[in-house]
Amino acid sequence: MTPQARGRKFEGWLNRLLASEGMFPRTSFRPAGEEIDGSFMHEGRFHLLEAKWWKDQVPASAIYQFKGKVDGKLVGTIGIFISMSEYGPDAVDALRVGKDLNVLLFDRDDVFAAATHGFGNVLRHKLRLAAELGEVFVPYIATVEPSDKPLTVVVEGMRDELFIRGIAQNLLSRGIKTRKLTVIHSQGSVGLANVALAASESRVGPVVIFTDLSSAAEQLPDDVMYVAGRTEGVIAGPWSEKWLGFASKREAKSAIRMDKFLAHVAEIDIEEIAERDGHFRKLVRLLSD
Repeated sequence: MTPQARGRKFEGWLNRLLASEGMFPRTSFRPAGEEIDGSFMHEGRFHLLEAKWWKDQVPASAIYQFKGKVDGKLVGTIGIFISMSEYGPDAVDALRVGKDLNVLLFDRDDVFAAATHGFGNVLRHKLRLAAELGEVFVPYIATVEPSDKPLTVVVEGMRDELFIRGIAQNLLSRGIKTRKLTVIHSQGSVGLANVALAASESRVGPVVIFTDLSSAAEQLPDDVMYVAGRTEGVIAGPWSEKWLGFASKREAKSAIRMDKFLAHVAEIDIEEIAERDGHFRKLVRLLSD
């Protein structure tokens, strides 16, 4: 299937989902000088829609191009940007630090949740957190109370998730039982606190923030440490250097492809690292409780 055909099929599926919930969707239309994927009505208000399913990650420029379209419409108009691809590095954070909040982001997991729980229900959660926290992206999974009590780990993105799952796999290979994990992506460091806060208020199990910093000098946003008191804590540091032995996170990225990263972490000497690093011991304790 070509990318164009895949995109049209996805737009058609999304249109049917919105129509099934009585949202009066309208597909692609062209105001003067621009193209908009669609619009729909939710609880009496109309929203603009942009949906992408690209082979590559969606960059900040694509989100800002859509935001520019929303900015020129009726005051109070909200834009919904949906990406079935990963968002690019810093793409979500770039929107977070903007002046006006009038675009909310959905990722692939949000779309799957919308198919199961209803698009309107997922959007309602996102609108509330945007109003309460000023947050453009909180995954729907962070707002849903689980049936059991997993350890919820809030990370920046996929590489940090592989870091966590690799250590858990490492523990299992040594006969150490690990607890069930739910890993939630904040899509950047700026959103770590708000996503963790949303998770801590809705989930019955412990919540922890984990991030592999670029260097010891990198500073997390101030609100991350504020939220630390509402969670099991923040495990943040240059772990590619301290735990994997690379000169920097950048070197680790260039040395180990993403599809090999989990296997690499699953083979590190956890006993040796735990002996010399208190943060690692804390992480192992949280994973194995």
